[in-house]
Amino acid sequence: MSTSRRLWIDTDTASDDAVAIVMALKHPTTEVVGMSVVIGNVPVEMGVQNALYTAELCGSVVPVHAGAELPLVRPFATAQHVHGADGMGDIGLPLTGRAAASTDGVRALIEAFRAEPGELELVALGPLTNLALAIRIEPQFARWVKRCVIMGGSCSSLACR
Repeated sequence: MSTSRRLWIDTDTASDDAVAIVMALKHPTTEVVGMSVVIGNVPVEMGVQNALYTAELCGSVVPVHAGAELPLVRPFATAQHVHGADGMGDIGLPLTGRAAASTDGVRALIEAFRAEPGELELVALGPLTNLALAIRIEPQFARWVKRCVIMGGSCSSLACR
């Protein structure tokens, strides 16, 4: 079966993101060309380890890049109270020892879309900090994105209670 969708995933990899990554990596008509990790559910380095572990579990060697380590405006707070200290439910997974393809996920994101304008879809699973920085650095970035899908929001506000 031929590939019909090519994706870049921007993630703050915890258990919910891992499920989405597995679905994308294992879908027969989808190719994940790269991933960037942003601070969010867990610190960036932990998110990188979780993304690399998930890709490895799927038999994928997709490049994973470490991105923004701090939010742009607000103080950083993880969601480890939801996802566990390791972001993956604290079930004892081997989540150390893997190396990111780079420590400049924002630049990797920009360059991937610059190289193939209008060809790649962007899937944002975490805070949009890497995307904001990409647009700040390269204002044309948004024009190069074929489609953007965002898994956003949370249920920590009073409206969700």
